[in-house]
Amino acid sequence: MSGFPVESVNLITAGRILKDTQTGVLKEIGLGENSKLLVTRIGGEQAAAVNKERERSERIARIKAAADAMAKRSNSDGFSPDDYDMQLENQSGERLRFTSEDDRRALMMGLMLHAKAQNLMKQSQFTEALEVLAMAEESFSLCDRKILEAVDNVALLHLDTVWCLFILRDIDRLAVARERLSMARDGLSRSHGRNLERLRVLQGGFCPELAVYVRLELLEGVVAYHSGRSEAARQSLASAQQKYHQLQVSDGAVAQLASMGFSTKESRRALRMSGQDIQRAVEFMMEEKRKRLEKAEEDRRQRRERREQKKYGKTRSGKAVDMTMLNELASIGYDRQVVAEALRQSDNSVQVALDMLSNPATFAALQVSLVATASLKSSSRPVDEESLAMLMSMGFERDQAVRALRGSANADEAIERLIQQRSLEGQGTSTPVGESAGSSTATSDDAQSAENTDDRNGDIGGLDTPSLDAEPRDEEMETEIAANLSGDPLAEYDLEVDKEGEAISEYLGLVDSLLTVFA
Repeated sequence: MSGFPVESVNLITAGRILKDTQTGVLKEIGLGENSKLLVTRIGGEQAAAVNKERERSERIARIKAAADAMAKRSNSDGFSPDDYDMQLENQSGERLRFTSEDDRRALMMGLMLHAKAQNLMKQSQFTEALEVLAMAEESFSLCDRKILEAVDNVALLHLDTVWCLFILRDIDRLAVARERLSMARDGLSRSHGRNLERLRVLQGGFCPELAVYVRLELLEGVVAYHSGRSEAARQSLASAQQKYHQLQVSDGAVAQLASMGFSTKESRRALRMSGQDIQRAVEFMMEEKRKRLEKAEEDRRQRRERREQKKYGKTRSGKAVDMTMLNELASIGYDRQVVAEALRQSDNSVQVALDMLSNPATFAALQVSLVATASLKSSSRPVDEESLAMLMSMGFERDQAVRALRGSANADEAIERLIQQRSLEGQGTSTPVGESAGSSTATSDDAQSAENTDDRNGDIGGLDTPSLDAEPRDEEMETEIAANLSGDPLAEYDLEVDKEGEAISEYLGLVDSLLTVFA
């Protein structure tokens, strides 16, 4: 078989294709001395197609695995090791609350997969998008129906699925897509109101939904046409065409807004959502700017709070310290770090934490615990190798030099500590280098406090220690998925409808021809 590309040759045994990526010895996969191998060769073009399909399947699997890992790592109380912060909000910008962690994770994974599918659609990768949409639908199906009925995401997912089928011209599946479109319309009606009155209230009287309904009614017309219901198809297509014309923006209006300093893109969007009213378009853009600034400020506040929250570590049950409770107790006059330690040890029980803070003995124990945690953090801090070598060349033991460097701001301060220790040793006393005199007097209480800094998740106070069981992360794919989450509640409604306009004209022509024949 020499002279042939490796990817064009398949080795088959016991109905299985052997792959280079498989690990282990041949015996472990059932291949012995008397085993029979079937060798097949495929053409160059066919081999390329097979490789392309394999790469596509592997990428789809990576997308699902990354979304699943991100949903699992995220936490309802906001404590996550990720650099990005994912919060679930409704169209009003209010954070969603869940009674079940499983529901929250299922919804979050569904939303991430749906966003990734929409990104694939923008790149015209509709076959891949269909597969990711199917995975998103599976995730949504694991969520409480009552939660799903309060949002429009599942309805938009059904619409995206049928749109992909239409773009791929999968006529067989399009003909039976009527049920999906019915679920999409019902879902939008629940979220927006039967006459869109709820959406008007949410969006301050603006009408962002027109583009979505253009696509919905176009697809309803297409499905009706391929199902033999010509009159129903004509009615749906005519309604879609009417809405399509409402979305057409004049160049003059865009130029007028551009002269006010607005970009062409935001001007076109504002005109579509304000019914071509220039004054309303300006109001829309100013309101959107105000919302963006408010959200940016709120995001900064939440990031600061999350950074502070991470410093305090996790409670016994693995939760983050409750920042609302912390702020309430700190407002009484207690030190924030001591309050956080009380909440951490009490598993966020505000009454138990308050009792600990008001009792002098337990208050002192909390302070000792903080000192022990700080000592553990200091002991894990890496030291400068050059400074370490310099101290050792001066005759100090390595362990002494390391402790001194970790407990000092710089090498000079470490030298002073070491010299002071030698002086004390000469006088018959000893204070461990890197520790304060106060901390050296605590013995059994320190040990107990150090034990209290441990929790079930392997975190020591505010010191995060890597888990031995942590699964490897696909950071490249996770970054891709996170980038697809815009945080813009109107992003899914801001559709360019050029393709829809062409399709409406095409199918209206087909329907008119059919009705003329049978007239």
